[in-house]
Amino acid sequence: MLSLLILYTPILLEMKKFLPLLLFLLMFSQLTYAKKLQANLNYATFYSPVDGPYIETYFSVNGNSVVFTQNENGLFRAAIEIAMIFRQEENIVNFKKYELLSPEISDTTSINVNFIDQQRIPLPIGKYDFELRITDQNNRKESYIHHIPIEIYYSDTNLVISGIQLVDSYSKSDKESILVKNGYELVPRVSSFYAADQNKLIYYAEIYNAIKVLGEGQKFLVRTFISNYESGYHFEQFTKVKRMDAQNVNVVFNEFDITLLPSGNFNLVIEARDRENRLVSLNTLFFQRSNPGYVPDLTNIDSLSLRNSFASHIRNMDTLREYIRCLRPIAADYEKIFIDQGMRNAPLEVMQAFLFSFWKNRSSSDPEGAFITYLGEVAKVQTLFGTSYLKGYNSDRGRVYLQYGPPDVINDYPFDTGLITTLSDNEINKGMGGSVPYQIWQYYQIKDQRNRFFVFYNPHLIPNNYQLLHSDVKGEIYNPAWQSELHRLPFFDVDEGLPNVNQTPND
Repeated sequence: MLSLLILYTPILLEMKKFLPLLLFLLMFSQLTYAKKLQANLNYATFYSPVDGPYIETYFSVNGNSVVFTQNENGLFRAAIEIAMIFRQEENIVNFKKYELLSPEISDTTSINVNFIDQQRIPLPIGKYDFELRITDQNNRKESYIHHIPIEIYYSDTNLVISGIQLVDSYSKSDKESILVKNGYELVPRVSSFYAADQNKLIYYAEIYNAIKVLGEGQKFLVRTFISNYESGYHFEQFTKVKRMDAQNVNVVFNEFDITLLPSGNFNLVIEARDRENRLVSLNTLFFQRSNPGYVPDLTNIDSLSLRNSFASHIRNMDTLREYIRCLRPIAADYEKIFIDQGMRNAPLEVMQAFLFSFWKNRSSSDPEGAFITYLGEVAKVQTLFGTSYLKGYNSDRGRVYLQYGPPDVINDYPFDTGLITTLSDNEINKGMGGSVPYQIWQYYQIKDQRNRFFVFYNPHLIPNNYQLLHSDVKGEIYNPAWQSELHRLPFFDVDEGLPNVNQTPND
């Protein structure tokens, strides 16, 4: 039996302006060999004057997670079979199947080998179901299949920014290779997660049709910056601006020192603007950063600004703490550090400064108006999801409501107790029959993602106590076995017989 856990952050962008980039981590347990296959896949899209639009895939495998076998020359090698299928409805538009081989090693007792692969696959403009199949050739009993919705976009008449490729290292090269772009050999960085000891973010992108749109020799501005994913706040210290002359292909290739970038979720943003500073094209790349050793000062506000702010009029400590606590569902990771820890012993002025800074970063023109509007939403979630023991904004549904707004569709599935007594012991052990109460929230659009879902369930049958079970929104809990979890009947021990459906959790 295959035990599968997928953690992924899909970036599905509006194709009139964006090209897609997706990163996910594949981890699955192979019980026969007691191995967990760990593979990263990342992709971006580009355009070639010869082949047209194409998707470029970057794939890496952790050598410790695969099975090595000895070959005829006495060395050990692992082999991964990869199949990529691109479908439109039932038609296969393109297909690639190949074997990815590890380097040969002489000793498997201490494997310190990771192997990387890069492919380019031409694809016409359109929407696709990208089916990825991965099999460890030395353990063919288990394989992995995943479907990824993607969209390829290119325009002959608009200025287009390609997908953004993360780069691990680079060097000048005059050779022709799949790794070479515009005179540089780029070793791809497959993961978009940056650990505390990884302080350099290198990126590569291409801009097409600048001459057609702006005119030959015309100058335009390319601005690249890092913004917080939750708040959209732009970090001034992580901004690069460059004037370019319009060419058939303009290259954007640079790097940021992210030593002082705090932990959290971020977007790398590339903008192209014309001579009148009008936005012509834009693309974003989602990435994550872990930097627990660095916490920015979020209360460094000059006294005059604070004195004239709405926050200065809030002088009751308990009220101020509650106002700050309720910000947690929409706070960035580095802001949550102050909410969870820094506020405990903070003086009044520091908490006022934090509250003002929080809303100033989200609405520089009207921070007080944004704050008042949010308090209205907090009151709504308290009415909808609050209980006598849990604030509405601390509930899973309340947090999602505040972070993403109200869902477009809610499908409610209450608990069907009548089905329990119709099951045999064997069926109950298999989790068959009725499900616990659950709701599915659908969002037509969440930032750069379309048609996204949240599944909440009530495993303990406590009134109004729904917990997040699964979502396909990046950064949220992704549980491929969520449907099975719904059918695990609550408060039941097979050795004690059928549950009492009228019993409450506190009885």
